[in-house]
Amino acid sequence: MPKLKKTKPSWFDNLKINIKQALGMKIILCDSCKFDWPSACHQPARPNAVWCPDYKKRGT
Repeated sequence: MPKLKKTKPSWFDNLKINIKQALGMKIILCDSCKFDWPSACHQPARPNAVWCPDYKKRGT
C-alpha cells in the first residue's frame, strides 16, 4: 500500500511553527531545502514556505 503524502500541516506541525515564530527563529524552509531551484520545486508557497510536504534538508 503506497504511503499517502501530506497535503497540509498537522496540528503538531502548526504548533512547532508557532513556537519557532514566537522564539524569533528563522522558519523559511526553502533556504535549506535540497530542491531549492525553480525547475525542481513546483510548490506554490516557494520561496517562502514554512511547511512543505516535499522538504528534504540539503546535504542529507
